Amino acid sequence: MKIVVTGSSGRIGWCVYHNLVNAGHDVLGVDILPARPDVKNSLRVDLTRSGEIYGALGQFKAEAVVHMGAWSNPGHVPDQDTYRDNTAGTFNLFQLCADLGIKRVVSASSAQVYGLADHPPEYVRMDESHPVHPLNCYAESKIAGESAAEYFSDNFGLSIASFRFMGVRLPSQISADIENIKQNPASGRWLMWTRTDARDAANACRLAVEADELETDPYNITGVRAVLNTDVKELVRTHFGDEVDIRDDQDGTLSPLSCERAKRAFGYEPQYVWTETDRHEEGA
Repeated sequence: MKIVVTGSSGRIGWCVYHNLVNAGHDVLGVDILPARPDVKNSLRVDLTRSGEIYGALGQFKAEAVVHMGAWSNPGHVPDQDTYRDNTAGTFNLFQLCADLGIKRVVSASSAQVYGLADHPPEYVRMDESHPVHPLNCYAESKIAGESAAEYFSDNFGLSIASFRFMGVRLPSQISADIENIKQNPASGRWLMWTRTDARDAANACRLAVEADELETDPYNITGVRAVLNTDVKELVRTHFGDEVDIRDDQDGTLSPLSCERAKRAFGYEPQYVWTETDRHEEGA
């Protein structure tokens, strides 16, 4: 399959590019930043300029797109630019996919839409029906992207999976994160004591692109287990309070963010499950 990966110079996009290439797909990486040396097929593209996207998708004759290109958090540029660029780039991309007949898109959203830094969850395990509480311009832009996905699905027949990624890190970064959370469990609260190996995030993108059918929906994508050996229910009560509804599907080890929808839809099952005692550094 001919697949365009936007944001191919970024942490997730770079892993997605290589995952797809290794699976035998013909992949074009696009990014506003220079390509990494090991991204062999790439173009410099500004997603806010629709003509540049049209040229990249059309010339390559893309059949699917994995859209990871965006300002990855607030603070890189002024807030109004974060929101404008992320929403414009996403809308431009979806519109041009509709114009060119590209029906399959995986698009990066974020678990920041839940606002866990300030708002305790209403229940755990949290599924995609949980209320959202965006706390910044980045999270607002991701909600706008999910809304645009619904619009293009309803009006143009696109299948767009919006991935609410949480705690995605490169393998080289996760051990240090775990040690920091062990020293200060409260610091792990807003990412629910969970880390996602970027290799698993990339694999989720490939599985969704390759799926026979794909519903336009948000999908939580994160690690399957919390990284601490402490009982997760105890962590939730201690750091979020007793008002959180701890449901039957929350045991003592599973991440409080449920990825069951992604598992049912396209078989997402993390291969690199990081905990205090299980580490998966590259080459280990």
